[in-house]
Amino acid sequence: MTAATATHLRVLYVEDDPVLRDLFATKLAKLGIIRAVMPCANARDAMSMISGTEVDVALLDLNLGAGQINGIDLGLALRAVLPDLPIVIFSQHAVPRVENVVPAKERHSWSFVQKHGKLDIANFAEVMEKTVAGGVDFGPDDGRESPEATALGRLSRRQRQVMALAAAGYDAKAIAERLHMAHVSVRRELSQAYRVLVPEPGEGTDLRTVAVLEFMRLSAGNAEMTSRP
Repeated sequence: MTAATATHLRVLYVEDDPVLRDLFATKLAKLGIIRAVMPCANARDAMSMISGTEVDVALLDLNLGAGQINGIDLGLALRAVLPDLPIVIFSQHAVPRVENVVPAKERHSWSFVQKHGKLDIANFAEVMEKTVAGGVDFGPDDGRESPEATALGRLSRRQRQVMALAAAGYDAKAIAERLHMAHVSVRRELSQAYRVLVPEPGEGTDLRTVAVLEFMRLSAGNAEMTSRP
């Protein structure tokens, strides 16, 4: 990130709703601070996109649909490839206790914007600029249980990164390449994550499949922040 790109942003935009994705990408492209908008429908497309594209900020929907990791975990996976990439989470859901979901060392340049019909696109641009400059805004806190009380919260930062990539469909070899890790190290992190996510596997359990499904379930649970009593 340079001072020049702070006013000519290249935005990676991940949104599973095709209508909203096209509409909002068009609005973003008209802003003077935007150089390019790169829309993606899911985590795998986003991870592929950043391999050969310069990105200044990632704009991620929180809930990326059934069978997908949430925007927060995708943000962590993107940062594993592009350290310090500014992240803006954009969602109609509340994001309580994000400070407990995002590791302390990753909380810089991380913001949340509420998705609603009267969104002021100019104010949205200001949030992106603030985030690129290192600012943070974690949004409201509704008192929901801390993810640290769940298996998801007990995973280390590296374990969440490898599980996020596993959930996006990458095998251990591909994860090692993306995270610049030794293959054996990835397998070790995956094994440790499996023990946390599947503490009592039954006989014949496919640990990888069950662990990935549990990781995705817990991730979705942290994304589905609709109103609760």
